[in-house]
Amino acid sequence: MSNQEILNKVLQENEGKIGIICVNCLIVRTRFKELEEFVSKNNINVPSDKELSKLDYLDSITIHYFEKMKNEPEIKEKYSNCLSLIADELLNDENIKKYLSRFDFIAFHELIEVFADYCADMGISVYDTSYIEDDKFNTDLYLIKKKPLLKTEAVFIRTGAQMTKEQYKNTFYLLNEASKIAAWTVFVTTPKGVYNIGLETLISDMEKLNVWLYVVDPIHQRVLGITKGKKSKDHDTELRDKYIKKVPKEPIRAPSRLAKISDYEFSESDSYNPKKFSFYELLPKDVAIEREKSIVRKPKYKSIFRTLLVIDKNSGLPLITHSREDLGLDKDLISGFLSAMDSFISELSGAGGMSEINYKGFYIIGESGNLVKVALILTKPANKSLRERLVYFLKDFEDRYGQEIKNFAEVGNTRLFDKDIIIPDIKDILDV
Repeated sequence: MSNQEILNKVLQENEGKIGIICVNCLIVRTRFKELEEFVSKNNINVPSDKELSKLDYLDSITIHYFEKMKNEPEIKEKYSNCLSLIADELLNDENIKKYLSRFDFIAFHELIEVFADYCADMGISVYDTSYIEDDKFNTDLYLIKKKPLLKTEAVFIRTGAQMTKEQYKNTFYLLNEASKIAAWTVFVTTPKGVYNIGLETLISDMEKLNVWLYVVDPIHQRVLGITKGKKSKDHDTELRDKYIKKVPKEPIRAPSRLAKISDYEFSESDSYNPKKFSFYELLPKDVAIEREKSIVRKPKYKSIFRTLLVIDKNSGLPLITHSREDLGLDKDLISGFLSAMDSFISELSGAGGMSEINYKGFYIIGESGNLVKVALILTKPANKSLRERLVYFLKDFEDRYGQEIKNFAEVGNTRLFDKDIIIPDIKDILDV
């Protein structure tokens, strides 16, 4: 069998199905150095007579594991198809697995906003109930459609980071309880959330609970309807009316009357048939390239971003300083801020959480971790989502560079931090 025939055969495995996680997208976001290390570590042959693209590497990886599966019966017995083997091997590599974060929403409120836009386009009023303190019914959104009859839906939203086994177990309980205060219950997560729990497990659980399951994919900007919920048999109108009194008077999204407001695609004909979905997706090379071209977008916070400082907590010295390229580094601004930092620090990250200060006409938000402090300098105040992104960046930076931070305390050398790796992460995580 020729190499092209092997590639075609693997492509045909999930033909006609919609994949939750696109393997092409995962590879495109992986750095060349990491791909080179992966093929070397796994003894995968790659062409040496030409300059390879990332998708060329994927071709070689696909051919390697197809042959491996064909020749090793225990692997063939374990996997129903070759694509699952390829994806599992890629995601067993820690350098590649970290790019699963691209299949998630870093900020919880961004996922709420995207799903709220989708609901408004469906003619539904969306209420933010995530701040309601309730002993039993801790919903994130509550949906109401009044005509011709009152229809209510309780919505629970979880990013991939929130989809731990323990949190999912608790969410399962909440979904079951919410059937008492709404006619329908809805669960919304992301491709990374599906990966954490498992597609088959999610489908099985949501069908048992009669819940509508949606997966919101931030890479391809699409909303996937996986399971179709049924009307609750436990619906208690008295409990519902009591809960509605707690719901904010104004919706965060009202039904859109003039035009579609969501940037995300939703296909009714491709939705609510669980058998139509597969865990992984592999696209033909030309389709993958075209799709990547079509999803290029301007960073959301680039226009207000000025500078990010990552500061060693012990010495007060900056480890990383990154400013918007088209504006350049404002040394006076940064120097002045660092000089005054000690007096600012209680304001930037006091006991009440992340704070914002105004300094020389700029808005600065900051957060303090175990090893470093981060300060984000902006031309306008930060919204909830950007604040969540900064907290995520701080945790990710400390998790990934903990040893380098400790080494810096001894040698004081910022070259310990590879800017070629860190700055793309800054841009991606903060969306600047």
